[in-house]
Amino acid sequence: MKYFIYILGLVAIVITALPIIDTGTWWIRIFDFPRVQISVFGLIALLLALFFLKDKPKNRVSFLVLLIVALVYQLIMITPFTPLSPVSAKDANSKDVNDAFTLLMSNVRMANTERDRLLELIRRKDPDLVLLTEPDLIWTKSLIELDERYPYSLKKPLPNTYGMILLSKFPLINPQINYLVKNTIPSFYTQIELPSGGQFDFYGVHPEPPKPGSDTYERDTELLLIGKKIKKDPKPVIVAGDLNDVGWSQTSNLFREYSQLVDPREGRGFYNTYNAFIPLMRYPLDHVFYSNDFGLVSFQKLREIGSDHFPVWIELTFEPDSSDPEEVDNTDAEKNAEVEEKIEKGK
Repeated sequence: MKYFIYILGLVAIVITALPIIDTGTWWIRIFDFPRVQISVFGLIALLLALFFLKDKPKNRVSFLVLLIVALVYQLIMITPFTPLSPVSAKDANSKDVNDAFTLLMSNVRMANTERDRLLELIRRKDPDLVLLTEPDLIWTKSLIELDERYPYSLKKPLPNTYGMILLSKFPLINPQINYLVKNTIPSFYTQIELPSGGQFDFYGVHPEPPKPGSDTYERDTELLLIGKKIKKDPKPVIVAGDLNDVGWSQTSNLFREYSQLVDPREGRGFYNTYNAFIPLMRYPLDHVFYSNDFGLVSFQKLREIGSDHFPVWIELTFEPDSSDPEEVDNTDAEKNAEVEEKIEKGK
């Protein structure tokens, strides 16, 4: 029992410490994701050590201190995404229906054949904007009936799981399909014009996840390059998609601080969107980050549609003249240098 407790606790301590290392190595960055699970793992180890570990006082105390430090660190990382912390995304104030809009976002999972479930969801919810990641040509053809409801669109179906579709009831101004890091992974950019005449920038993204043989520098670079564009020309902006990253990671935090965006999850909840098939291993990977020019009406995780990701629903109001925006800390010179360094590594 003694050795089992030590092994359990040391594993929790090590996988807590590894992500502190500033590296894009995939097998280290992968531990950014399961912080809730690691916290539970560490708590179990701590309770077992308190009640069953009968070792020399010095060894036992040292072990318990390390476990407590690891557990506290994990809780510090995830607590901002619980109702225990203040929100960073302000609630909506505007009552003008012409300034309100909805976005449904979903990673459809290219291999998912239950396409009618997504169609039914879109018909029922009737969002103003739809952003889909992973569609191939078969998926794109199966959604062709939506073109009548959504006269404006940007489509790039691909067979490599990095296809993307944006459907809109509103005009798209200067829509672009960009390849910021790899010529096989597109990202979308467009301006969107609301019925009120208000306009905002919209970025749709789906970078690569950390996986064996693929470090995270390219994923980080794509996000940070968009951050540079936003910082250079600050306007009302939304960045949405399957980011293959969690909101509490180093890169997500750096991106939001650098580009001055807010996360509607902060102070509200995890809203885990992946993996729909494995309840005990779920993380918030599908994100909508935006500038303080928007007010939040609602943010929801919807029922699964056969994909390994749950769809996300968000309703926002466009209110750039709001008199009481929540402030986001600006980046200092050190953070700016970090952004440039990460972009250089990704290239």
